[in-house]
Amino acid sequence: MKGMPVSPDTPDSPQDHRPDGDDTQPSDRLGLVRRGLYARDEPRDLQARQRALHRLGITRQPHGSGEHAGDTLSSTKYRDLVRLRAKRRVRLLRFSGLLGALLVIGITVSILFVWYRSRLTVTEVQIGISIEGPAELAAGDELMYQVHYGNLSRVDWHGVELAFTPPRGFTLLDSTPGLTPAGRQLLLPVGELASGARGEARIRGRLLGERNETALAEASVTITPDNFPSGQFVRTAVLATTISALPLELATLIPDDAASGERVRASLEVRNLSSQALSNVYVRLQPAPGMELLLTDPEMSTGFNAATGEWTLAELPALQTQLLTFIFVVSGQTGEQRPIGITAGIRQGEEDFVQRELTHIVTLSASEVVVQQRFQGESGPVVVRPGDHITGEVLYRNIGTVGLKDAIVKLKLEGIGYDPARLELRNGAYDPVTQTIFWSAATVPELAVVQPQESGVISYSFTLLPLAAFSDDPETGKNNVIVSTALLDSPDLPAPPGQPRQVISDRAILSVQTDPIFAVNAFYDDGRLGLKSSGPLPPRVAEQTTYTIRFRLGTTLNDVGDVRLIAVIPDGVSFTGQYYATKGEVTLTERAGRLEWTVPQIAGMTGRSRPPEELHVQVAVVPGDDLRGEVVSLVRELSATMTDLFVDRVLTVPQAGLPTTETAVPQKGVVK
Repeated sequence: MKGMPVSPDTPDSPQDHRPDGDDTQPSDRLGLVRRGLYARDEPRDLQARQRALHRLGITRQPHGSGEHAGDTLSSTKYRDLVRLRAKRRVRLLRFSGLLGALLVIGITVSILFVWYRSRLTVTEVQIGISIEGPAELAAGDELMYQVHYGNLSRVDWHGVELAFTPPRGFTLLDSTPGLTPAGRQLLLPVGELASGARGEARIRGRLLGERNETALAEASVTITPDNFPSGQFVRTAVLATTISALPLELATLIPDDAASGERVRASLEVRNLSSQALSNVYVRLQPAPGMELLLTDPEMSTGFNAATGEWTLAELPALQTQLLTFIFVVSGQTGEQRPIGITAGIRQGEEDFVQRELTHIVTLSASEVVVQQRFQGESGPVVVRPGDHITGEVLYRNIGTVGLKDAIVKLKLEGIGYDPARLELRNGAYDPVTQTIFWSAATVPELAVVQPQESGVISYSFTLLPLAAFSDDPETGKNNVIVSTALLDSPDLPAPPGQPRQVISDRAILSVQTDPIFAVNAFYDDGRLGLKSSGPLPPRVAEQTTYTIRFRLGTTLNDVGDVRLIAVIPDGVSFTGQYYATKGEVTLTERAGRLEWTVPQIAGMTGRSRPPEELHVQVAVVPGDDLRGEVVSLVRELSATMTDLFVDRVLTVPQAGLPTTETAVPQKGVVK
């Protein structure tokens, strides 16, 4: 009936109608149906719990006394499982935290260790070194290098040394503090340098170089840390300075063309553009083959070294100009070119710093006339002596294709040894106003017209002044020359466009040679020179008497070199080993009785305006019975040679009278 309760034990109850074998309780079936119907609507945590129970093997709920007995068991087991998992998660979290803490501690300790080690370890970047200086400089100017060094580490240093290597061409003026030169380097022993300490060195000097050259200065510091006494560390800094300007200027005044064989005069101007005086400036000439420098020409500037081909100027003042003149001749065919190289620079020690380089080209031009001179029948440089009689000739020849009318030949002689009063002319005349000899068609008819390929000779003569007429000043009286300049002029000579008529000339040099001064004598010395003589006068048989032989050498005009005197004494005369020389070296060979005296150089005028060079040698004589009543010769052979350094000629000293016991002490030289 409606509204009546149905007992679960009633046979007619629908619960009794279940399939065979299905022992599921109705309430369970209802729960399963409900779970099946609402499984999709279960919360996610419930689904997760069911899956967890399933993994534990709990698939059926046990019967309980209550409706939810199975659910209670499941819940209990699930709660136990959750607690177990929570404990595991806590343990895992604790272990992970501990492991992370240990890792953080390890990393922190490592970082601290590396940081600590870095504070106590010296690295290259902690060695401070730098150079300050100009980036550009004019060669020869002063400059200042500032070298900074410092200890950028946390460790004190010892054995610190600063080394500065200046660039090529650097000359040290001063340094602060004082650096010690050691080869090319400048050293500063710093010693101790505390952590954080710094220092500075200033090096002032003058720098030479060539244009656009990069001058490299290098500074290095060497240190040893206190915590590493066996270690040594070095760091280096470099500074580059460019040579942007040069202090020397070179200008030339050289003809562009010259005839073959023509004497050509050229000049150079060397100017110091800087505000400092320049030392050891050199100017070098490098003529090409076919161009010859006339080194003995009097207009050639003095000081030219033929071996090196250059002048050396000891000092060129600031903003000053030095004029140099040189003479040359060219030879070859018309149209050929002869270059000459000119170099100006500054020499420092054994290094040359080139400042200017020029090349000038001289072109051989066509010449209508050739003029040459001869003296004593010789062409080229001639060596003469005071008082010589000189025969001169002027040779001319028309090598052109047209005749030359109204030709005039002129000749001018200059020099201390020339005296117009001693001139001898066969024709022509001497003009005292211009101090020139000239010949024209009036006295030499051949000069009226000089036809092509025609030649002629004009002769004259003169006598040089005697030695007494030459100056005896030690500085200006030597190296005398006679300069002879001959030229031929004619209205028909060609005139280049815009230039005067070409006059052909020739210059010849007569170099005046020196004469040796030589004397030898003997005397019984009174001891003023420390060679006191002894023994009987006159000499006696079997007794020893000593004498002094005196040799004197000199030169009348020029410097002489390679002086060598050799004397041989006869048997019966011997050297005592005592001698005195004002200059040079003396060698005595007793067994051969030979004496040799060598002097590297004797200055001009020695023996004329200044005392001669002397050699005093003591000899001993022990006469035998065979010499009783005789005069004993003290020197058996004597010879001397020297080289005139101006004319480069070897001179032989004329033989002089040889000394004897009689010339040593007159009337007391005969052996008793």
